[in-house]
Amino acid sequence: HTLPAVKPSLWPSAAAFGLYLALSLVFFGIPVAGDLGGTAIAADDVDSSAYMWFFAWWPHALLEGLNPVRTEVVFVPHGYNLAWTTSMPGPSLLLAPLTLALGPVVTWNAIALLGPALAAWTAFLLCRELTGALAPALVGGYLFGFSPYVLGSLQGSPNLVLVAILPLLVLLVVRHVRGAIGDVKFTVLMAPALAFQFLTSTEVLAMAGVFGAVTLAAAVAVLREHRERLLRTLKLLVVASIAAIVLVSPLLYYMLFESYTVPEQALRGFPADLLSWFVPSTYIELATTHEPREGPSYASGFGYLGVPLALLLALFAVETRRRRAARVVLVALVAAAVASLGRRLVFAGDDTGIPLPWALFSDLPGLEYALPVRFTAFTFLAAGVAAALWLSWGGRGRWALALAAIVFVLPNAGNQLWRSPAEDPPLIADGGYESLLSEDDRVLTVPAWGPNTRWQAKSDFAFGLAAGYVGAFPESYQRYPTWRTLLTGRLGPGYAAELRRFVRDKGVTAILVQAGDPQPWRRLFGTLGVRPRAAGGMLVYRLRPLRSPASMTKRNAR
Repeated sequence: HTLPAVKPSLWPSAAAFGLYLALSLVFFGIPVAGDLGGTAIAADDVDSSAYMWFFAWWPHALLEGLNPVRTEVVFVPHGYNLAWTTSMPGPSLLLAPLTLALGPVVTWNAIALLGPALAAWTAFLLCRELTGALAPALVGGYLFGFSPYVLGSLQGSPNLVLVAILPLLVLLVVRHVRGAIGDVKFTVLMAPALAFQFLTSTEVLAMAGVFGAVTLAAAVAVLREHRERLLRTLKLLVVASIAAIVLVSPLLYYMLFESYTVPEQALRGFPADLLSWFVPSTYIELATTHEPREGPSYASGFGYLGVPLALLLALFAVETRRRRAARVVLVALVAAAVASLGRRLVFAGDDTGIPLPWALFSDLPGLEYALPVRFTAFTFLAAGVAAALWLSWGGRGRWALALAAIVFVLPNAGNQLWRSPAEDPPLIADGGYESLLSEDDRVLTVPAWGPNTRWQAKSDFAFGLAAGYVGAFPESYQRYPTWRTLLTGRLGPGYAAELRRFVRDKGVTAILVQAGDPQPWRRLFGTLGVRPRAAGGMLVYRLRPLRSPASMTKRNAR
């Protein structure tokens, strides 16, 4: 608040983004270079395949005139309400040309490469606005965009990687309070920004509201000379939020008034472990000097600060005695960090039973499904701003600690957590399914979740899927013992009769089994009295006759 509004400069901003993008390409792109369509920057093919399905589904549904929210192409015949999944309609539609041209695997990798760079860049813009200095802003941007939170999310959560909107929300507030932008421009920019964040991650937007409210309250209390302007900004935020609600109302309708399945991960707490603030995870370069750890992982990494950054933040806190702006940032930092520890303090993997402040808020409507470990996004945004301010307030001696803070959170480039095969069986990859399946088929696949959603996306949704994974398994599938068999590969009592019941109730017409799978699938599906046909690296069990050649020709012509 002590500096005048900074007039944006194009070339430093462009250079900053170029630097961050180059770092992202070096860290994450080189290990998969030359195979962006066959290797995903991901830890596995379960979550990544689900998101690839989302990337392909949204443009497909709109182009075909289908309901994009309530779909019946997975978990047939009941379908699935995508409003309560992390289906990312905003990024999916924005990147639709890339998906349609090169496929969802390339889109996934594009997000993984652009996400950290964009987050770092928007944080840089915020830090430059607050400090008026280029070099400190570069450090602040890096600490957010390449934070352990972002590095951890790269394993399989692109909705959490795309957090570049968060610094922009803060930047708009700061520039309006400073008078750099007027009321109309602020509202016109803020409304679509809020809407796009909703269409990327509703959870991140909800927590942005929580921590944003805490920070604004602190600013109103501390920055008395700006109180009137802050209150005006708050009123305009309400107006922009209402406009954003109107923009996303179709999706919001399905969230509020249609039945849904609660995402599985939301049924567990997932707090950050206090020790994880200081112990690096395997995707941090420093962790390569440690022995692999067994058992519960308190070094999950999302909240890892490292000793230098923790010391820098402690020194920053000392500045609150002389600088009121530091108090506002410190409130935001502490609020997010403490909330990320969850309802009860966890230390070294053990629940200590010590209650924490988040217990007062965790059961409130709209917050009951929020995962505390993800609040570290806001911890690192505040930490990046704090580091930039601290550097701009002092001399050269502070830079050694800042650079050490960056070194301690450098990514372990080439880590297997950021490299996963995404190759499809020839039957799918080469289009062989077209002569074996029709659009009326309901196909059960083995594996029953994971890559099968990518297979369906690759086929341009040429068949219904009597399986899948888009965030959770609906109760209409979980109640069948056969579903547990398909997930675990363990045959239960009466497995033959249970399989027939499942196949009948779901209307399964064909079964695809990835060839070479060691599980007892031949024994299980052999009870159906159908001999499989080997085709394109898969075994095809045809339970009902294929549609007539004429209808198949008509479909292929379309």
